[in-house]
Amino acid sequence: MTAIAYGRGRILSAAVGLSVAALVPGCQAVALPWLLWGEPPTKTVPADYPYLAGKRVGVIVRADVGVLFEFPHVQWEVADHVTVALENNVRGVKTVEARKIAEYQRREPDWDKEDPPRLGRKFDADRLIEINLTQYTTRDPEGPYVQRAHIAAVVNVYNTEYPNSAPAYSTEVRVEYPPQAGEYGLSDAAIRRGGMEAFAAEVAGKFYERKVKAK
Repeated sequence: MTAIAYGRGRILSAAVGLSVAALVPGCQAVALPWLLWGEPPTKTVPADYPYLAGKRVGVIVRADVGVLFEFPHVQWEVADHVTVALENNVRGVKTVEARKIAEYQRREPDWDKEDPPRLGRKFDADRLIEINLTQYTTRDPEGPYVQRAHIAAVVNVYNTEYPNSAPAYSTEVRVEYPPQAGEYGLSDAAIRRGGMEAFAAEVAGKFYERKVKAK
């Protein structure tokens, strides 16, 4: 194909695209860039709580006895994934090493009775993110033989400058991995890792402005 013919082809494609645009009503026009150029449309989502930037942040995870029995390292693993996601996305954030907090939890049997802001100050944190796991499994509740991670939690953020205070921010986060049930070929370790990465991305996404796929 000559350069001239190629150029005419591009012009014709653009003309067809403009003709399609004229025929697409309302919100369906948002999808045109994807239809024309192969890129899915996105939208900007503001941070729910944009006050972690430039702060030192610790992450602590609470889990019930059943989850801890099946996954003994879940507190450190989830906290570590969230810590990495924060470091990679929240501008200027500094984090407490997740292992240090997890070791404190193992060493101090009554840590869960401590005031969260005071606990955060023990690690010189300005904010403490408390993740209360309400679900953590690699089996689909609808089909126990289907491997699929389900992770859900109530996430609280405490300002450690104010002892005995209520959370400065609270939200619920729930993810499923793989997104579609019935995908095969993934090991249990891969499912756990993928689930925690997806969960950490959702948690960190509450604290910075980001672009997501438009629905």
